[in-house]
Formats: sequence, C-alpha cells, structure tokens
Amino acid sequence: MTTAEDMERLVQREARSPRSAAVAGILFSLLMGASMILLRTGAVVEPTEIDAEWLNAKSSVVGVVMVLVPFAGIAFLWFTGVMRDLLGELEDKFFATVFLGSGIILVVMMFVWASAFGAMFGTYELFSDTSTDFDIIVYAAVFANQIMGSYFLRMASVYMLSIGSLWTRTKVVPRWLTIVTYLVAVPFLLFAGSLRVARFLFPVWVLLVSIFILILNFRYNREHEGDEELTLEA
Repeated sequence: MTTAEDMERLVQREARSPRSAAVAGILFSLLMGASMILLRTGAVVEPTEIDAEWLNAKSSVVGVVMVLVPFAGIAFLWFTGVMRDLLGELEDKFFATVFLGSGIILVVMMFVWASAFGAMFGTYELFSDTSTDFDIIVYAAVFANQIMGSYFLRMASVYMLSIGSLWTRTKVVPRWLTIVTYLVAVPFLLFAGSLRVARFLFPVWVLLVSIFILILNFRYNREHEGDEELTLEA
C-alpha cells in the first residue's frame, strides 16, 4: 500500500528527473562540443596535415580533451537514463533496448576516439627525439576519423531514431521536436561519411532536447505552484 510519504517521494523524484536530464544533456553538449573544437574543427584530422609542427601545436590541448571526454560520456549516460525514466510505463521494450544499447555504444566510441588521439600524441612524445616516422601516427588519425566520421554518427542516428519512435508512440514531446529529430537522424544514417559539419549537430540536438526539457520543467513547477496557491486560498 502506498503511503503519503511514498507519494511525496515519488513526486519529488518526478520533479527532479526532467531537470537532471536537462543538466546532463547540456553538460554533455558543452563538453563534447569543446572536445571536437579543441582537437580539430569538425573533429576530423586530415592525415596529410600531420607533421611535427602540427603535433607540437595540438599537444597542449590533448590533455584537456582527455579530461573532458570521460565526463561528457558520464553526462550522456545520465541523460540517457533519465530520458528512459521519463517515459516510465509508456516505454516500449524494443525501442527502449535499441535506445539504451546505442547510447552505451556511443559512449564507448567517444572513449575510443579520444584514446586514439591520446595514443597518437603519446607516441609522438615518446619517439619524437629518435624517429621521424609518422606512419603509426597517421594510422591513429585515420582510425579516429573512421570512428567519428562514420560509426559515431550512424550510431547517433540509431539513438535519435529510436527515441523519436518512442516519442511518436507516447506523444510525450511536441510533434515538431520529433520531426526535427528525424530530419537530423536520417542524413546521419545515409551520408555520415560525407557530412563534415554534421559532427556538431548531435551535441546541438542533445542541447535542444535538454533546453526543451528544462523549459517544460519550469512550466510544470510554475503551474504546480499556482495550483497549490489556489488550494490554500480555497
């Protein structure tokens, strides 16, 4: 039997969840966007540009990115978990499984992408005085490009399509947000390798969803406070 204390705890959790998703999403967007900008505009390195001058110029920011990316991954997992929690009993198990699985894979690929850059610059620091062979460093750059350019964006597309399908079924968000999600996700899936600037669109999409949730939470709190005032006056 549900007690008054249990109900109060449930209401408090529901009030916190949207705000938690919004904060986590905004944090992920800022950290991931900053990491992409710091390493290279569009988060892709042209192998032909890799030389000692380029490596020396970028080495100062790699340490910062190595710190930012893990926290971006943690924030993204938090965002994903709270998004599932918001659906509650309306959640479809099939799409929810795809949504959660693609979110976990995205975080893994973020870590591998950042690790490739860390290995690239770490190798250069170890052997810059004894060797001028950049083959292994070019290999690491191409490897990182493939992760971010093809696989990351396509998995982001699966993530967005699955949550878009859940939103369509449950109608927990306005139709315009679902349409925007599909419009961004489909090109990711079909043309990921050729859309250079598109790498920034996924953090922007998460930021858009987070801001919407924050506004929704603010409106809910305002309406809830208004209802309480009317009850007290009555």
